[in-house]
Amino acid sequence: MARIRPFILIFFLCLLGCSPTVPERFLDERRLPAIYPDYTSITIPPNIAPLNFLIEEPGDEYRVRIASEDGEPLILRGPNVDVPLKRWKKLLEENLGKKLRLDVFVRKQSQWTKFQTIVNRVAAEPIDAYVAYRLLEPVFDQYREISLHQRNLENFEERCFYNNLRMSGEGGQCANCHSFQNRRTKNMLFHVRAYRGGTVFLRNGEPEKVDLSLKNFAIAAATYPAWHPTLNLVAFSVNKTSQHFHTVATEKVEVLDIASDLLLYDDDRSEMSFVLLTVNEFETYPAWSPDGNWLYYCNAKVDFSNRDIDERREEALRHSKEIRYDLMRIPFDQPSRKFGTPELLVDAASQGKNVTFPRPSPDGRYVMYCLSHSGCFSIWHRETDLWILDLQTGNTRPLTEANSSETESFHGWSENGRWFVFSSRRDDGLYTRLYFSYFDEQGRASKPFLLPQRRPKQNRDMMKSYNIPEFTVEPVRAGFHTITNVVQSEK
Repeated sequence: MARIRPFILIFFLCLLGCSPTVPERFLDERRLPAIYPDYTSITIPPNIAPLNFLIEEPGDEYRVRIASEDGEPLILRGPNVDVPLKRWKKLLEENLGKKLRLDVFVRKQSQWTKFQTIVNRVAAEPIDAYVAYRLLEPVFDQYREISLHQRNLENFEERCFYNNLRMSGEGGQCANCHSFQNRRTKNMLFHVRAYRGGTVFLRNGEPEKVDLSLKNFAIAAATYPAWHPTLNLVAFSVNKTSQHFHTVATEKVEVLDIASDLLLYDDDRSEMSFVLLTVNEFETYPAWSPDGNWLYYCNAKVDFSNRDIDERREEALRHSKEIRYDLMRIPFDQPSRKFGTPELLVDAASQGKNVTFPRPSPDGRYVMYCLSHSGCFSIWHRETDLWILDLQTGNTRPLTEANSSETESFHGWSENGRWFVFSSRRDDGLYTRLYFSYFDEQGRASKPFLLPQRRPKQNRDMMKSYNIPEFTVEPVRAGFHTITNVVQSEK
């Protein structure tokens, strides 16, 4: 028999002796423990990264026990609870559709206290593996650092695929409005504005910068995109916006449309055509139905006849609280590529309300959207909430179970329709952060949970906002340097 060396034996004995245990005697505290993020009473994807958290209870020593219906419990130290990835994955896989119970123990001097058990549920349906987003500082008068990222939700890997710091030309550069065809990265795009601007298309991982500006119109280039789910077509709104700052109001800035229409870009033929071109209506924020037979959008009625751009800007500012958008859709015949007659779905304006960011569910039954008081940029309105339209019944309602007293804004569906991601300012009223929620078969949402981080305090410490979250089922195919070289090109 092989002889075990003494130092190896001592090492393993130390490991056994250092394994944490929970106390046998304790006082019961009849309330949930204060933890950050608030991972209590939530529904968890079975493929999500570990929900590491910080125990924010005063104490000298901490223990956490994660128990499940199947499998061995995990016992961890605190106050920074770091769950091992492999053991966490195994725990979730063994408990699909079942409950996880978390017990938090805190010792003050010689007395242990056990808090009320946290009960979370593991869903049977997975979440999409990736989410893409823009990171930016909450500034309004300059572009500063803006970067585009993709995060693997099954672990903590984050990848930056573009950063405008590489483009230090005069006036700076904005990077925004990334979009993917059917949650795949085979066809995707994003915009760069100002210095060496253009629309960057990536086809099978090969980037190309395209000029989609409209030289003969007093509006900007193609702006908010929506890929057709199966055809190489992209619907865009083309917007001329104007930014204004408040001196007294709780909101910091108001962004106004002074002209906007819808166009269709044929990526195979490099051709653009207008879907809707009007003077007294603003059409914006297009989104395709999952079957590609409908194009949803927002529409505001205005009276800007015979006014130039400067007059429109003054008129829009004067009546900013009265410009409200309804939810519309227009039929699309795929063989002929012709559009039909627009249809009103949610008459928000007549109720003194305003719709932005419509997103149809993957099964085609629901449309999720934002509802606010007015304006095309509801992300700066504190009253903005998520609402849901049931296309089978025509009923609308607020997603009360997911909303907060602060801004809820841009959102997107997972491929199976059981999860949605949205940006929210609920933490501090200033920074938007990413939250996820389960959406059940009855059209109800679960309590949202914050994007998991390896270091729980990262969400608080990072002085940037998350913007335009979009699910994808695969990583971006092109590398950072490949994309940067194309953007830097003067062509």
